[in-house]
Amino acid sequence: MMLASAGGAMLAACGGGGGGSSSAQVDSVGKANAVPQPAVAVPQQAAASTDSLFYGMNGHMAWGSGIYKTMSAADQLAILKDLGVTSYRCDTADKGMSKTLADALNGPFAGSGVSILPVLNPISAGWDCNSSESAAYSLGYDLGVNCTKPLKGLVKYIECGNELDVALKTGGDGSLSSDWNPACWPSFRGVLRGMIDGVKAIDPTIQCGVNVGIPMAYRALQMLWNGISPDGSAQGVAGAATLRWEFTSYHWYKSSGDIQCGGRNRACVDVLQVLKDSFNVPIWLTEWGWSGSADTQQSAADYVTKALTQYRSIKDKYNIESVMMYDVIDASYGLIQADGATRNSAYAAFRNFVAANPV
Repeated sequence: MMLASAGGAMLAACGGGGGGSSSAQVDSVGKANAVPQPAVAVPQQAAASTDSLFYGMNGHMAWGSGIYKTMSAADQLAILKDLGVTSYRCDTADKGMSKTLADALNGPFAGSGVSILPVLNPISAGWDCNSSESAAYSLGYDLGVNCTKPLKGLVKYIECGNELDVALKTGGDGSLSSDWNPACWPSFRGVLRGMIDGVKAIDPTIQCGVNVGIPMAYRALQMLWNGISPDGSAQGVAGAATLRWEFTSYHWYKSSGDIQCGGRNRACVDVLQVLKDSFNVPIWLTEWGWSGSADTQQSAADYVTKALTQYRSIKDKYNIESVMMYDVIDASYGLIQADGATRNSAYAAFRNFVAANPV
């Protein structure tokens, strides 16, 4: 889960799926390797195609403090290029943060073959799930407009919201309408509608995605798509405004098990098939990763290889366009530790898999 404050200041280290926060401790198991800094310009290459978006990574380029503030866009790009990554997911919560992303896209990222996926963060812009639908819509619309203006002509995709569902689940695993808070639902729907409309008002060619962070929260997406509101029943009540997006985003971490066999009590729900059948649009796993500080260096590296092997083998079956690991630099979830220089064992695992398995 990404968090970013207005003005770009970092609120918290994030990740872990379903709203879990990163541990503040740096995993010291395994050997450390310094990340080389580029002495020359990164080689230029053609713009990324849809296929080349597949290997993605999360980062926080626009944060106003910490390693992402002190590490240049060029140095972040050098790491991504070394890993074979071609799309970089970065959060934004205001015009200034989007300008940081735009400067990178106009600067070192231009022609590099690495695109940026901005993800709008309404929580950092003041969204409250207890607000009215109209107030939430206005906040989302303004956020979409202000964050998209600096990026017009520079990005093809924007993700609208980040794990906004987490605050709304009241019970169950999220797979039933009755698992969701009826009082907060209108605000949730409103802020998402507003963001999509705000983005499209600035550039209607930009494709928008919507995500959930709870592993079995596909029902929340189905309700949004079909204009259903929770009312305490298993199916909910129809008649609300519907949402449409061009790609479905989803988050899935090691702690949630197998995305092709998810759910409680060995229900073995193929979540990817549910998403494909429900919306018939491309799927982007915009966050995936190991279990944070619960993993050793070796188990994290093993999971990276296992997950990439699975996602690479099934991408065509489910129309998965991108899998974006969380994340490049993080104390508990990063391929690189919080100092921005020390590589974890998973770094080599990711890099070697991508090099051996081009798309």
